[in-house]
Amino acid sequence: MKLEDGKKIYDSTEIPDELTEVVNRAIASKNKEEIRMNYEKRKKRTGAVKIFRYAAAAAAGLLICFTVGVNTSEVFAKEMSGVPVLGALAEVLTVRSYHGTDGDYEIDMEVPEIVQEPETEEESGSAAGTQEFTGDINTEIQKIVDDYMAQAKTEFEEYKEAFFATGGTEEEWGGRTMDISVDYDVKYQSGNILSLELVTAKSWVSAQEDRYYYNLDLSTGQHLTLQDVLGEDYMKICNESIVAQIKERIAADENNIFFGYGPNGEEDKEMGIPGFETVTEDTDFYLNADGNPVIVFPKYEIAPGYMGFQEFEIQK
Repeated sequence: MKLEDGKKIYDSTEIPDELTEVVNRAIASKNKEEIRMNYEKRKKRTGAVKIFRYAAAAAAGLLICFTVGVNTSEVFAKEMSGVPVLGALAEVLTVRSYHGTDGDYEIDMEVPEIVQEPETEEESGSAAGTQEFTGDINTEIQKIVDDYMAQAKTEFEEYKEAFFATGGTEEEWGGRTMDISVDYDVKYQSGNILSLELVTAKSWVSAQEDRYYYNLDLSTGQHLTLQDVLGEDYMKICNESIVAQIKERIAADENNIFFGYGPNGEEDKEMGIPGFETVTEDTDFYLNADGNPVIVFPKYEIAPGYMGFQEFEIQK
């Protein structure tokens, strides 16, 4: 983007009218190229987990209030049949918390950390490996948060600089700020199994949200997969259930639009937007309160943006 275009973009940008978008079903008939590009971008996503080590400067530049908010105070009972019990206490704690204004930014931040402690000296040795595993998860989460905060601030600062450099005034700027939030939710915790969701979001010209899922077996120090939860036929089970639920949602409300399905399905496919086809080993999911996997698709992956994230519970 050229610097002199900054103010022009600012003046012409409007918050999307989602109600109008739904009623007119504009997303199904216009701007197909943008939808296709978003689809291709989401398609390249991978759920592969990358492990990061702690850096000494991870929290530099952030105003942090350390708290200990216990989301689950006890663990991992022996009801998981056939799975050895770790014998350690595990808690998901809020270790970084900040709510307030930091210059041009309104920040709401709750950052989790998984903590494990062996109950006895005899169990300390067996717990060491899984403690290293959860330590790696905690490091990754911290890096995601730090990188997200830095990226959001850089984007906003560049936008603001372009606006004033092209003649914008303080009055026209109107005290605009960026809202940045980080939050988490313990979706499921039973026996040695923990399912954790991390959410990062920012809002200024438009809103953007990203979600990260950690489905963990703390007895083995491994990430759970859909195959672990549903068995070798997990693809067939998931695909049949998701397609059936998509058709049910379209039948229930004509404003529910899914790429490749419904009255515009063939047109979408001709435009290179097939929509949902199959889950893979990298498909995002979490475990709900009943222990069932819930498949999660981000905006634009299988449906127009106004439909938001799409979730499908798979009955075991």
